[in-house]
Amino acid sequence: MTSGGRRRQHQQLPTSEFYPGAGGGSEISCCVKYTVFGFNVIFWIIGFSLLVVGIWAQFEKNNPYSQLNRLSKFYLDPAILMTVIGAFTFIVGFSGCVGALRENTSFLALYSTLLGLLLLAEVIIVILAFVSKDWIETELKTRLDDMIILYRDDPDLQLLIDWMQLEWKCCGINRPDDWDMNIYFNKTATALKSEEAGGVPFSCCINGRELMNFACGHNARLNPPEQMVNHIFLEGCLPKLQQWLTSNFIYVGTCIFIVAIIQFLGICFAQDLKSDVFAQRAKWGRR
Repeated sequence: MTSGGRRRQHQQLPTSEFYPGAGGGSEISCCVKYTVFGFNVIFWIIGFSLLVVGIWAQFEKNNPYSQLNRLSKFYLDPAILMTVIGAFTFIVGFSGCVGALRENTSFLALYSTLLGLLLLAEVIIVILAFVSKDWIETELKTRLDDMIILYRDDPDLQLLIDWMQLEWKCCGINRPDDWDMNIYFNKTATALKSEEAGGVPFSCCINGRELMNFACGHNARLNPPEQMVNHIFLEGCLPKLQQWLTSNFIYVGTCIFIVAIIQFLGICFAQDLKSDVFAQRAKWGRR
C-alpha cells in the first residue's frame, strides 16, 4: 500500500465508535454518551414543537402594526414567549444530541454553556425572590397591569387571562376595578353607549364556566356591591397566585430543586463525555 493510501486510511478513523478496540480500548463511555443523547432528544422534540406552535400563532395575528407595537412588551405575548422558549430548548437539545452522538466537543461545550447560563439565571431569580421580595411584587403588579390594558389587543393574551380567571375564580389583578384600566371596560365609556362600560369579561362571572354567557359581565361594576358579590368574583388573581404559592411552597421548591439537579447532572455528563473524547484523541495522537 502506498503512503498516500495509508494516509487516507488513517484519516478515515474519526471516532472510537467505529474502532472500539483502537489504542487498547475506547476512553469514551457509551453509557454517558447515549444518556446525554437520549435525554436531549426529548428537549429537541419539545423545543421544536414549541417553536413551530409559537411561530404559527404569531403569523395568525393579522395586524403587523399591533405586533410591532407589542414587541416592547414581548413578555405579555404568549406566542412570542413560546417561540423564544422553544428556540432556546431546541438549541439546547440539538447541541446535546449532536455533541453526544457525533462526539463533537464544540457542541458539547455549547450545550454545557447554555445549561450553565440557565442554571445561573435560575439561582439569581431564586435569590432575588428572597432578598428583594417587595420590589419583585411591585414590579409584578406593574407588569400584570399591562395584561389588563392589552386584553382586547392580543387574542392569545385574552385567552390566557380568561383561562386564569375561570380556573382561579378571580377577577382582575388585585380587584375587579382593575378593569377600569382597559378602554373597553372603563366606566367613562358609558358616554359612548358601550355595553361593556363598567363591566368585566365573562370569565369574571361566577356562572361563566357553566353557562358561557359572554354578556354576563356587562355593567357588572355599576351595580351596588351587594349585587356584585352574586354575579362576579371579587378577589384579584394576584392574591390567589400568592396564596397558591404559599400553600404549595414545598412542592414548588422541590420541583425547582429537581430541575436544578437535572441541569447540573447534564453539565457534568457533557463535561465528562468531552474529557473522554479528548482522552481518546490523545491516544490516537500517541499512535
